[in-house]
Amino acid sequence: MSIKLIASDLDATFLKNDKTFNEVLFQEVLDKLHAQGGQFVVATGNHVQKVREYFKNFSGQYQLIANNGAEVILNGELTHVWSVSEDVPAAVDKLANKYQAGLELGVSFVAANKAFMIVKNPNADHLDFAKKYFENLTLIDSVTEINEPILKVSLVLPRLEYEFMREIKLLLGNKVHVTTSGYGAIDIVNPNVNKANALTYIAETLNVLPSEIMAFGDGLNDLEMLEYVGQPFAMTNSDDELFQHDFSRSVTDNDNDGVLKTILEKL
Repeated sequence: MSIKLIASDLDATFLKNDKTFNEVLFQEVLDKLHAQGGQFVVATGNHVQKVREYFKNFSGQYQLIANNGAEVILNGELTHVWSVSEDVPAAVDKLANKYQAGLELGVSFVAANKAFMIVKNPNADHLDFAKKYFENLTLIDSVTEINEPILKVSLVLPRLEYEFMREIKLLLGNKVHVTTSGYGAIDIVNPNVNKANALTYIAETLNVLPSEIMAFGDGLNDLEMLEYVGQPFAMTNSDDELFQHDFSRSVTDNDNDGVLKTILEKL
């Protein structure tokens, strides 16, 4: 059966460790995929503007799942958004105080076109990175300063992410979906948000079957997506948890064009 959609995570999957990718090879993949009526889907925890910066030379040639599935950009238009309930930001912020010593910088609250952050451990380097990573970042002192729907709450808690994830799940239950992309990064989103549900929305809109979809990922925030598609690939540099599942493996790792080389081998 032909492949009609190929979805890929970005960090530690499609992107090299220096946040670049082989643009010549990607164009070759796109040309072959488009020639057989297929489309490429970026499926990432990054916000929309960050993805557009990465793919500035490929405008109009891909579909987009952003913020781990909280937003779907289809044919250049925002077609689906899922936000967290209003009490979630304050609850996450309060629990984060317990883990303050281990936090990298603080807690971020991501809206559709901007982000807010409460800094708990000031660090100039981390703050500079956050300002580049989050779109229109505003520093705040309290969640009461947030005046619009929040799509995702994020924090980086190296070595303690799983403890925090267990606690926030106990605290909020089915009000949220909690996941990690690895390296201590935690995302808290609407309970209906994950990359699989967003990809399902795209597939159903485009009349594509799961068996006609290939997907690539390296972290637990990719798990549902990999379980949903007919041809799932875990990167050779994946979180060990993904290797416990019956997924194929990429031909090489992210730093050596693993996604692109695997696609070209399979198309």
